[in-house]
Amino acid sequence: MDAFAGIEAFAAVVERGSFTAAAEKLQTAKSSVSETVRALEERLGVRLLERTTRRVRPTEAGAAYYAQCRRLLDAAAAARSEAQAAHRHPVGKLRVGAPDAFAERYIVPGLGAFLAAWPTISNELVEAAGAADLVDQQLDLAIRIVEKPEPRLVVRRIATSRIVIVAAPSYLASAGMPREPRDILAHRLLAFAPLAWRDTWRLGSETIAVQPRLLTSSGESLRAAALAGLGLAPVPEWLVADALVAGLLTRVLVDYEPPSGGIYAVYPTNRLLAPRVRVFVDHIARDLRARGLPR
Repeated sequence: MDAFAGIEAFAAVVERGSFTAAAEKLQTAKSSVSETVRALEERLGVRLLERTTRRVRPTEAGAAYYAQCRRLLDAAAAARSEAQAAHRHPVGKLRVGAPDAFAERYIVPGLGAFLAAWPTISNELVEAAGAADLVDQQLDLAIRIVEKPEPRLVVRRIATSRIVIVAAPSYLASAGMPREPRDILAHRLLAFAPLAWRDTWRLGSETIAVQPRLLTSSGESLRAAALAGLGLAPVPEWLVADALVAGLLTRVLVDYEPPSGGIYAVYPTNRLLAPRVRVFVDHIARDLRARGLPR
């Protein structure tokens, strides 16, 4: 930075013809410009400027050095303009981490409209059952479906995720309908390994320790198990909304609603929010509302 400051000060003196005028251009003190250029000459071991009481002009070596400095400064200005333009306008690759089941059902279907609206953006989806690591996986943002996101992240809530307890009608016909929270202990239970629901189920004001007969790390597998009549399953409503409408699954213990969570877009706190991130999150928030997810 000291070397670049020296180059910038030297070029300003050559172009303005005096230390005073150069200081006005750089919005600093004349003494600071003089000292910066003197330090540059000492580092180079070359006298760059002829100083008189009336004018300052480059020496022969200084003129040659100025030509190279001007090219460097112009390149730096162009790079700065390009970087600022990229920050103002949505462009580039967007790496998004998301739960696999949610990505399949709610992100991918809306990507066509997003890519058509923003042809300068490309998307890479990093899908996993658990929470994607923003830093280690070099993600621009991630979708978290949790009750409370990590406090170290910048978050924007884009929708609500509600857990519902469901079972196939065939299972309920054979095992019976649970009426109260503790009735679940007489049933086969299915659970999602990455969440707290693997060990305890929270139904209304009750917290019940459970031992699931089936534990899976895949939301889609949990849905499939419930559809196959394997038992009771706590699942996000967005994952089974179509099956509930079609009568393939039935909600149980409706009066003992589990705590709801949020669907969040999260970003690292140490990263400037690029325009491509902002427009993508805006798109996802609108798209989720259009698909019926509550805010």
